Amino acid sequence: MTEYLKLNENDIRQILRKYDLKLSEYKFIEEGSGNTNFVVNTSENRYILTIFEIGHIRTEKLSKLLNLLEQYDFPSSGIQRSSNGNQIISIQGKAALLKLYVAGEVKEHLDENMLYQVGASIARLNIIPSPDYLPDHHAYGLETFSRVLENEINEEYENWIREKYVYLKKSIPSGLPHGLIHGDVFIDNVLFEGENFKALIDFEEACHYYLVFDLGMAIVGTCIEDSKIELPKVRSLVRGYQSIRKLERMEKETLQLFVEYAAIATSSWRFWKYNIDTPIGELSQRYLEMVGIAKAVNTVSAEKFMKEVF
Repeated sequence: MTEYLKLNENDIRQILRKYDLKLSEYKFIEEGSGNTNFVVNTSENRYILTIFEIGHIRTEKLSKLLNLLEQYDFPSSGIQRSSNGNQIISIQGKAALLKLYVAGEVKEHLDENMLYQVGASIARLNIIPSPDYLPDHHAYGLETFSRVLENEINEEYENWIREKYVYLKKSIPSGLPHGLIHGDVFIDNVLFEGENFKALIDFEEACHYYLVFDLGMAIVGTCIEDSKIELPKVRSLVRGYQSIRKLERMEKETLQLFVEYAAIATSSWRFWKYNIDTPIGELSQRYLEMVGIAKAVNTVSAEKFMKEVF
């Protein structure tokens, strides 16, 4: 993870004073790629301090969403209010939240039982009524592909994105169910306690969008090994999902397309993030992993995908 904001021990102490908390110890979290995160221990509790790159308005919507999830008893991160009652504070001009630490760990590899649980948790999220303050498009969905074009960085990739944009616009049917989605269910956003699902975290990409997109992204984030889609894992994830919410026929028929879409979209975000927005040499080629996954998914026959997954 890129540490976008440098904070030392004294900075952390000053921040905790806004909550009438005293610092015991803290640690920068290296995993992830979007914001700056610290584990903060106090005498009262353990917290995650997140300083966001998404701006105050989006952070306000995120805090409202986390409150909504708490109302529906969905396992995620609760927010600590400051001593003056605010959930959002400002740190060097950036919005920040102090979230209660969720005891659990990221598992590098998920077995079929764990994937079943993840699928069920996605479905539980998807059936929560979508609030009207969420965006109606994904943060790096089709609507954002144009930002990687005309930059003269990689003509081959830009041409590929143009082709995929046209392909997806033509292939995604109208009438698919929309609702509340997480939008970024990768392994590092799922916490387990032993073999048991504990929480889904990091809702910065949550939106009102195609429900099947959430499954597609989760498959990219949890069911890929060596850039290849593992259909038995996909089957477990989908079985868990359907234990809570049954997929409509059209969703089943387009799931493979949405897995490819998710990989294409993630490649576009990585290319934009590490080559245009915040150029980082050692990460500049990370988008290629997702290009490879998208191509691999596309080569699986629709008949085989449907037979092995459903």
